[in-house]
Amino acid sequence: TCALPISILKAAKNDIRKSHLISSVSLSYEQFVRYTSFLKSQGFITEDKTFYRTTDKGLGLIEEFESSPLIRSMLTA
Repeated sequence: TCALPISILKAAKNDIRKSHLISSVSLSYEQFVRYTSFLKSQGFITEDKTFYRTTDKGLGLIEEFESSPLIRSMLTA
C-alpha cells in the first residue's frame, strides 16, 4: 500500500538490519528492494553495510504524514 514507505521509515528510525526491517513491516523481498531503493534515491533513508537508518529528511516526512489528516487519508485509502 501507499503507507508502506512511512512504515519503513518508522521502523528504521533507530538503525535496523535488513532482515528485521523486512519482517517488522511484513514486506516481500521484492517490495523491500523497490521501496528502499526509492527511499534511498530521495534521501529519506540511508544504508551502511548492515543497517538502514531514517535520515532527518525522512523523519520530516513521517512528521508531515502524522500531522496531516488529509495526507494520511489519501495514502491509506
